[in-house]
Amino acid sequence: MWSIQTVEYYSALKKKEILTHATTWINFEGIMLSEISQSQKDKCCVTPLLGEFKGRSEEMKNKMKRELLCVLLLCGALFILPSQETHTHTLFRRGARSYRVTCRDEKTQMTYRQHESWLRPMLRGNRVEYCWCDSGRPQCHSVPVKGCSEPRCFNGGTCWQALYFSDFVCQCPEGFVGKRCEIDASATCYEDQGVTYRGTWSTAESGSECVNWNSSVLALKPYNGRRPDAIRLGLGNHNYCRNPDQDSKPWCYVFKAGKYSSEPCSTPSCSKEKNGDCYTGRGLAYRGTHSLTTSGSSCLQWNSMTLIGKVYTAWMTNAQALGLGKHNYCRNPDGDAKPWCHVLKDRKLTWEYCDVPQCSTCGLRQYTQPQFRIKGGLYADIASHPWQAAIFAKNRKTPGERFLCGGILISSCWLLSAAHCFQERFPPHHLKVVLGRTYRLVPGEEEQKFEVEKYIVHQEFDDDTYDNDIALLQLKSDSMQCAQESDTVRTVCLPEADLQLPDWTECELSGYGKHEATSPFYSERLKEAHVRLYPASRCTSQYLSNRTITDNMLCAGDTRTGGNQANLHDACQGDSGGPLVCMQDNHMTLVGIISWGLGCGRKDVPGVYTKVTNYLAWIQDNMRP
Repeated sequence: MWSIQTVEYYSALKKKEILTHATTWINFEGIMLSEISQSQKDKCCVTPLLGEFKGRSEEMKNKMKRELLCVLLLCGALFILPSQETHTHTLFRRGARSYRVTCRDEKTQMTYRQHESWLRPMLRGNRVEYCWCDSGRPQCHSVPVKGCSEPRCFNGGTCWQALYFSDFVCQCPEGFVGKRCEIDASATCYEDQGVTYRGTWSTAESGSECVNWNSSVLALKPYNGRRPDAIRLGLGNHNYCRNPDQDSKPWCYVFKAGKYSSEPCSTPSCSKEKNGDCYTGRGLAYRGTHSLTTSGSSCLQWNSMTLIGKVYTAWMTNAQALGLGKHNYCRNPDGDAKPWCHVLKDRKLTWEYCDVPQCSTCGLRQYTQPQFRIKGGLYADIASHPWQAAIFAKNRKTPGERFLCGGILISSCWLLSAAHCFQERFPPHHLKVVLGRTYRLVPGEEEQKFEVEKYIVHQEFDDDTYDNDIALLQLKSDSMQCAQESDTVRTVCLPEADLQLPDWTECELSGYGKHEATSPFYSERLKEAHVRLYPASRCTSQYLSNRTITDNMLCAGDTRTGGNQANLHDACQGDSGGPLVCMQDNHMTLVGIISWGLGCGRKDVPGVYTKVTNYLAWIQDNMRP
């Protein structure tokens, strides 16, 4: 029998090798000789050697042990080498995905491998932060920098190079991010096939999250962030949708059904906007024909001789790519806030922003498929419902505040909600609105908070029947701008006055309300529910315990049959004032405001909602300055 010391010696040897599936002969991790099969012993001449141990002197036994050790090592190699030819992957727990140490820099939102280093654009004087990935955590310290000897940053970024080594970092203008400022964080849709799309959409059509293009799991894929031409194709250390192969639309890799595969993204198409001559984001991709400035001046031709000596003209080497040429149409070649052009004012050459309308981004979102089913609905992320607001009210007699109702962002400074939420007639300064929050009481990283300037309850609201259950809230701001658009904060689309959706159209509602009528507390996290619009013939007093139903109301509910009838989707207490939205022309459109119901999630009993199409004129009249 082997001594413990001998086995430990073999174990130490083997720890330098990769353990593979086929190493069934011996793994040197403490397995005794008796565990070797008879056929394997015969093949390696182990049995004869063992037999000769008996009756020998200690000196002879030690000699034979050394010989046996050499034989076993040789045979082990014979068995291990074929196994490595057919099973080259490392052993992991069954069903587990391989794990590699990486670091995620929360400030730059990029992922790095173990021991990889990078610079971080946290400028302090003439210094930046140098970071490296150490056991899954970024370690950073400041280092001196100087200006780069050659331009390396896109979209007007400023390049800084470390003083004592070759790393560089780009200080990006507002709205642009990425190693070289190549990512347009304000882009909300793609043009044409999306080959030039450089936005931050990262969700596939199935709701799956895209995989980082730099991930090692994509190393053998034809398109990844390690390609020499990655920057030109828009690939890099991010998981944003791109179209590097000129497919029909932007796409990305996702992990589904145990494998990595490509899938089209749910990124909106700019061409589907109702107004064809408008710009999205900052208008970098605008190629329309507007040629007047905000002051009413006519733009100069980009090839005008008057522009000689200017940077942006039709004679630039990349003029065509920037949209410049023998025309005077508004463009944004330098990544400014919006399209602009050169003009003559009082015989002086200057420039002005153009009077180009901005395309509507209402109702667009980065929808993520919910992973957790709960009573009455599904847990959701705020990015899936970025128009959802949480309204809080100060307690009257005790310090602190309480959650009041949901709300719906319909413009930068205006929200819709339900009139019955404000029956206590709160002073406006006692109200607070929070946008961009997934967890009801936990602040979000990108949330936006506002005080309320005023709120308007419909003058004909009936607190008995809940007829005209609608209210408007104006957010307080020192400027004309309140909510800033982002992935987690965005307006919903208001419907056209004549919108009529088919019966049983599937729609969504969201809110922070209770899971069920008997729940003692509101949900700690935003929820969503999927319901269908009831026909008018099923939205009557007959189906709602003789409660009054008016033409200002509509009904929606979960129509599923069979299965678990105890988990039907529905709104519940605390969801009031929140949205009922339906897909219309690839935008989520507000159809109803959560108003009232009989219990929560009862079979064949719909929830009742304020019909928004009946109040479009009222909304517009009350939003006027």
